[in-house]
Amino acid sequence: MKKLPVLLTMFAFPLSGCAMQQGDFPSLQKRPYESEPVMDEPAAALPVLSSLPVAMRSKLDAAVAQSRSAHEQFLARLPAVESRVAAARGAAVSSESWVVAHMELAALEIQRSPSVEALADIDALYREQLEREIAEDQSGGTLVIAEERDAVKVQIDRQQSAIEAMKDRLR
Repeated sequence: MKKLPVLLTMFAFPLSGCAMQQGDFPSLQKRPYESEPVMDEPAAALPVLSSLPVAMRSKLDAAVAQSRSAHEQFLARLPAVESRVAAARGAAVSSESWVVAHMELAALEIQRSPSVEALADIDALYREQLEREIAEDQSGGTLVIAEERDAVKVQIDRQQSAIEAMKDRLR
């Protein structure tokens, strides 16, 4: 029973602040200094979003297409090279199967060279666009190039991983 007075006090005390009291209380309306300040000077302008110039866009598209084509050819040739490497695994150095596997790996690396060249071209386009955007206080075009570059880089990294894995099997 001692809990009842404590519970009543706990509930009544917070409600006492809601009771109306007599007196002159300040208004709850905004005061002049609470409003947003009016600036005399215009805010710093944000850089203008730019798109890629048509010539640059076509160079980018050509580089990406070159990389995709090389990657497709790489993937088409990959199973045959993996088969040669598997056949040469554990073979003596300079044996016929070992030499054939290394030749196939070298051919596969040549097969992927257009992808690597395309990445270099995309990097050059990125640098050129970045310089243009800095000079003209713009942004946006480099983001387009960076997205395409990232996709090409992922392909090249996968190619390199596959080649390295096969080289490790031949050691």
